[in-house]
Amino acid sequence: MHKTGCFSIKEITKVEGHANLNVELEDGVVKKCELEIYEGQRFFEEMVIGRHFSQIPLIVSRICGLCNVSHLNTAMEAVEKAFSVPVSGQTTILREIATNGEFIKSHALHLFFLALPDYLGRESVLDFNKEEHKYVHQGLDLKKAGTDIVRLLGGRIYQTISIRPGGFTLIPDRKKIDKLLPLLEKHRKTAVDAVKLFASFESQLPFERKTDYLGLVREDYSLVDGKLKFLSGKEIEEEDLLKHVEEFVAPYSNARQTRFEKKAFRVGSLARVNLNRDALEPAAKDLIKELGLRFPNDKIVHNNTCQAIENLHLFDRTIRLLTGLKTEKEPVKKIIPKEATGIGVTEAPRGTLYHHYNFDEKGFVKKANIIVPTNQNNNTIEQDLKEFIPTLLDLPQEKANREIEKLSRAYDPCISCATNFLKVKWKKS
Repeated sequence: MHKTGCFSIKEITKVEGHANLNVELEDGVVKKCELEIYEGQRFFEEMVIGRHFSQIPLIVSRICGLCNVSHLNTAMEAVEKAFSVPVSGQTTILREIATNGEFIKSHALHLFFLALPDYLGRESVLDFNKEEHKYVHQGLDLKKAGTDIVRLLGGRIYQTISIRPGGFTLIPDRKKIDKLLPLLEKHRKTAVDAVKLFASFESQLPFERKTDYLGLVREDYSLVDGKLKFLSGKEIEEEDLLKHVEEFVAPYSNARQTRFEKKAFRVGSLARVNLNRDALEPAAKDLIKELGLRFPNDKIVHNNTCQAIENLHLFDRTIRLLTGLKTEKEPVKKIIPKEATGIGVTEAPRGTLYHHYNFDEKGFVKKANIIVPTNQNNNTIEQDLKEFIPTLLDLPQEKANREIEKLSRAYDPCISCATNFLKVKWKKS
């Protein structure tokens, strides 16, 4: 790999849009590292202007196929806070369980189908050998378990139809819950094995960079509620987020980036476990101790380990919640609009998700702002690569490219699925 020159990794695919990575090196020092997202804006924030509050959750849930429940929950929280609508304890639990299912299927797809080939030295799962093919089945088993949870609570797998502001239009009965529980118990062991598998890859990507982490913190590791907190100690009220977290647009990219006190930070599974490790379910905590994992941790490879840890935690938490759940029919709360501002913050699989809406007196949106996890991590990915690329100078160009891909993909940096670099072009100076 040349110590001085330029290279571009072109046409990054399997992201929400299209992107390049452009790098300039001078005597082994990275002078430029730009994650250039050139896809046209999708304009969801503009799309909801003038729309009635009842339409907003359904519209914004289309932002993402994998994270539709997270967008739905976050928008509903914003609507309910704006119009002072309390929801029942049953609604709160059902929303959490639906979110757990979304996380399980999203993490499973990323871990087994997009990240795992990197660590096994394969181009894709299609290149797995006979022994490795078992991982395809394990990933599909975990994905099915998460999918079945979402179907139970949402009425269907994608763009759920029963989760609404003020409650649920479809309440699962005990027979369906009892049918689901054995499936979750069956595949829980796969979730345990996944933690051990991905923890074993630490030596393959030993890079670490100390940074700050943001996530929701609550006593019981909830993904739908809590206090916004940085690992450095600062707590932020949801309505005050933008007083502390600055959004900006890099001149080379159509995507926004963020920084906290002028510095990049991470969101996602590693951030959540760093912040909430003591609130994990007992089996997850025991496994962390057994494997000798230490948190807080700054190795980005462990973002994948933490996705697997979260899946085990969510299996146990969901089994516990469903086992003790006694559902009853209840009407969706009536919502009376007024001029107001509503802010919702939840965790999505890839990190903290923020929705902010201003409504007029009839409940129509006047202004909207949505901050997705990937935009919060874009700045951090660039900062990581600035430090990581100089450590690759002694490698052949092809090997260096694979290592850059591995680090970037460890973030699971997309809305739909993880990053994949297709083509690298080098330009000698």
